[in-house]
Amino acid sequence: MRKHNILLSGVTAVAFLVGASAIGTGSHVSAQTENGAGFKYIGRWNSTSGIGGAEISAYDPASQRLFVTNGATNQIDIVNISNPSKPIKVSSIDLAAKGVTGVQSVAVKDGLVAVAATMAKAQYNGRIFFANIDGVLQANVADGVEVGALPDHVSFTPDGNYVLVAGEGEPSTYCTDATTLFDTQDPLGTVSIIDVSVPKPLATTLDFKSFAERAGAIVFQGGRIFGPKSTVAQDLEPEYIAASADSKYAYVTLQENNAIATVDLGSKKIIQISGLGYKSYNSDGKGLDAISDGTALIAKQNVMGMYQPDGIATLTANDTTYLITANEGDAREYPCLLGGTDGAKAEKEAQKISGVYDSTDSGITAVNTAVGSLEVTQFAPANAQVAKITSATKVKTAYTFGTRSFSVWKANNLEGVDTADLKWDSGDAIEKITSTVRPSYFNADWNTTSGFVNAVDARSTKKGPEPEGVAVGQAYGTNWIVVGLERDGGLLLYDATNPEAPVFVDYINTSNPSGNLLAGKYSSTAGDVSPEGIVFVSPEDSPTGKALVLASYELSGTVGIYEIPQKLPGTPRNVIARGGNGKIMVSYKPTKTIGWTGQLWYSAVCRSSKGTVKATSTRNSIVLDIPASKRGATYKCNMSAVSALGSGESVKALPVVVK
Repeated sequence: MRKHNILLSGVTAVAFLVGASAIGTGSHVSAQTENGAGFKYIGRWNSTSGIGGAEISAYDPASQRLFVTNGATNQIDIVNISNPSKPIKVSSIDLAAKGVTGVQSVAVKDGLVAVAATMAKAQYNGRIFFANIDGVLQANVADGVEVGALPDHVSFTPDGNYVLVAGEGEPSTYCTDATTLFDTQDPLGTVSIIDVSVPKPLATTLDFKSFAERAGAIVFQGGRIFGPKSTVAQDLEPEYIAASADSKYAYVTLQENNAIATVDLGSKKIIQISGLGYKSYNSDGKGLDAISDGTALIAKQNVMGMYQPDGIATLTANDTTYLITANEGDAREYPCLLGGTDGAKAEKEAQKISGVYDSTDSGITAVNTAVGSLEVTQFAPANAQVAKITSATKVKTAYTFGTRSFSVWKANNLEGVDTADLKWDSGDAIEKITSTVRPSYFNADWNTTSGFVNAVDARSTKKGPEPEGVAVGQAYGTNWIVVGLERDGGLLLYDATNPEAPVFVDYINTSNPSGNLLAGKYSSTAGDVSPEGIVFVSPEDSPTGKALVLASYELSGTVGIYEIPQKLPGTPRNVIARGGNGKIMVSYKPTKTIGWTGQLWYSAVCRSSKGTVKATSTRNSIVLDIPASKRGATYKCNMSAVSALGSGESVKALPVVVK
């Protein structure tokens, strides 16, 4: 989660491959993994601004330019990546003269750049500014388009007609003598729809007042309403937004509320809130490391997790829209949150289990005392407007922030309040992968005071690796999911050909644990630290002709550029040709590596002085009929595996004579 307001020197990026034991229950080693790394590091852009220098990026295919939010300078940096190995900064968009105090997000579509910005305070309405790819503001809305408070994320619909804005509307305090909080203390959460298909962009800003009487229903369906004295419309906080492929609906993560909202873009109404429910860590394949003891110990525990996603992306397959969420988790920390009265003292929602767990109820299975430092909420699933929570409140069930996973949900476009339809969750696979490939830095984030990596396992009692950003895309006949791990610093690549059963392909981490994050912002040696925004670039839009992943790293102020290489099939094995009466039979064993596609066949090409004969098959042998005019010659046969992407390397068989 962005609380808005590196550089690699001699460090080689390394991609790691993981075996079946690290994947987690219900998954397996994919054929893609056997083919080698799915990520290839090819370049980096350094903002030279250090911490906050690169948070969210957007890519314009026509100009091959990248637009990057620089939270350190409150500008949008424009970067030419036509040569991804040598990105070049073109210019910056500086909105300080417009009264902007923070740039939150950026998006681009068909040459139009949209910038989400805060004005003066996070509790004031924000604005969306529009510019061309050279950074020149759109004259007819040079002062921006007003939207709700704290526009935390901005994106275009696929058809380019609308700009969508998630207005978080986070509070400054829960202290008040009134019955409810004022909007200046806790502004409304909003979703803004800006029509950019008209000459002058027009905004429609939606709020959640229509759900005012649905607090109990939201909680019952697996969401949370818990801000003291906040109304439902104030308490719901949009974080991230993504549109369906047909541009008819938008889906908004309500991170603190453990829910997703659905917006009908045709009627411009928020039609549904889906509670995400809770994940039990007390089953196989869904454990966690909840103990900071210096080692990776991923085990079942008698605790629950709130999904609380940050990033969200949509993926369409078989006429079904799926929502992919990165379940980072987030806790509130504001004055008077836990019943205090000091407006200058922030009170933390995150508390250690040992301090808040009620162990007096003999009917409750005890929490393992070893996990007593695990951070959980005192606002267990309940409507806090009914059940008052204070610093003395005890909980009978422990609920952690986030689930250390990413999930696949089926989109629901019905009206009302419901529970989201979970189709798949990565379980404990992320922690198993990172503990296998980087055991010395497992659950260790970077210290922004010292500049060095914290101790191994330091994040285990908090939110672990923190999956935050997610992107999806299509390349090589495959759907891909990329997940960024904020604290771990790595990127995960999954094959989502079947969205209800994604398959792990690769992990890459281009940070340098021996470096220092603060060793001078122009000569930092930490590499790429803390991925925030993720962009997937399809091969047809890529300057290299191959799929790219662009990751913005908040703490290092860098953008890492990675390629997903096109993988062709490997070679057939044990190829043997036999000549017969007017025929050639070529037998073989299948290739071990099928490439980036599940469609595979085999081709035999046999040549002689009398001509060439070809045949294909999906079986383990191919029979070629030799015409009478081409018999009586010696044939040399080449065998290759072929996919929709092309042919792999061929294998020669020993010559045969055909009579």
